[in-house]
Amino acid sequence: MKFSVDRKRISEVLSLIQGLTNRKTTLAITSDVLIKAENSNITVTANDLETVFQGRYEADVELDGIISINAKKLYEIVRDYPDFSIPVNEIENRWIEIGTGNIQYHIVSSDYENFPEYPVIEDIDFVEIESGALKKMVEISASISFSQEEKRPYVLGALLEKTEKIDKDGFDKDGLDKDGQKSQVLRMVSTDSKRLYSFDTPYSGEFQIPEKGIIIPKKGLAELGKFLSSVGTVQIGIKNNHFIVTRDDETIMIKLLEGEYPDYRRVLNTELFTPIEINRAMLLMMMKRMSILVSDDYKVVMLNFKENQLTVTITNPDIGESKEDIAIGYSGESMESAFNPKFFIDALNAFKGDNIIVNIKDKRNPCIIKGNGGDMKFVCAIMAMSV
Repeated sequence: MKFSVDRKRISEVLSLIQGLTNRKTTLAITSDVLIKAENSNITVTANDLETVFQGRYEADVELDGIISINAKKLYEIVRDYPDFSIPVNEIENRWIEIGTGNIQYHIVSSDYENFPEYPVIEDIDFVEIESGALKKMVEISASISFSQEEKRPYVLGALLEKTEKIDKDGFDKDGLDKDGQKSQVLRMVSTDSKRLYSFDTPYSGEFQIPEKGIIIPKKGLAELGKFLSSVGTVQIGIKNNHFIVTRDDETIMIKLLEGEYPDYRRVLNTELFTPIEINRAMLLMMMKRMSILVSDDYKVVMLNFKENQLTVTITNPDIGESKEDIAIGYSGESMESAFNPKFFIDALNAFKGDNIIVNIKDKRNPCIIKGNGGDMKFVCAIMAMSV
């Protein structure tokens, strides 16, 4: 094998796959990247046994071949190489020469035949979706983390399902779009049992997905989010128990999780809740100030809703206490409930509008936050804490 490739482009790709190649698996070779040179292209593959990335890029190929080489070391070499183009040459006994002239590296490669097989998936029914919308959906869902001991599929992964038109409250509602066609919407739901996010985005085409949806690992979603751009479109599909996303000459395949997803719609039902419009930035800064007094043992703020006023307090016997009041449009009975302020901060940062709608019921039920205006695609439920 012998080829030269644009240093900047290959450096960007190697940077993005570090999350895949640095993940601990049962096979040490998953820390490698597989590079196949053929005709006038190289194909780069990373595989952590759950998520596979594959991209094809233009290169000046003098001799076809295939190598498996440590992805981290290759990235560090390529990143700091001074020329616009970087040459790669397999010499003998799996030794790889990288560079030329007065800058050369000799790196031993692995036996590429030991590189894990990746699924060859064909005849996929793709649908088109805005890349920016998918990126936000994926990043929001993957942001809800989990512990290393977690085994529940619905916590390890996020639900993806198709639904219909989004109404002003963010729920399903039969309706027609401006062209008289039924609106098609993808919804991704993510939870850790303490909070729940739901994000909707429209798509076009006939998406072949099971009626109950699919569960996509959050680890794979986190890697997918790195590759998605905020502009343009991508193609998505499901085949052979994989969620597949492709753009140009790059493809990511994520192996799906097996299991049932709980009925999240009951959690998001605000039929008997009281909606309160609150300035997002004001509530966000209040929660940030409250979180100053949070510690590992004390991470609870009390929200007291009363006539035209919200009082937020935190008491940490190891540090101190704090109290703040803001004026709100609330006229119901007084109600107090306890929440983790970090969950409010994370959710409020995901909204972009000036105001949000906070839905409350009692101290046992979650606080359900919805967007106002352009943020109606995102809904968040934060579970109340026992004090």
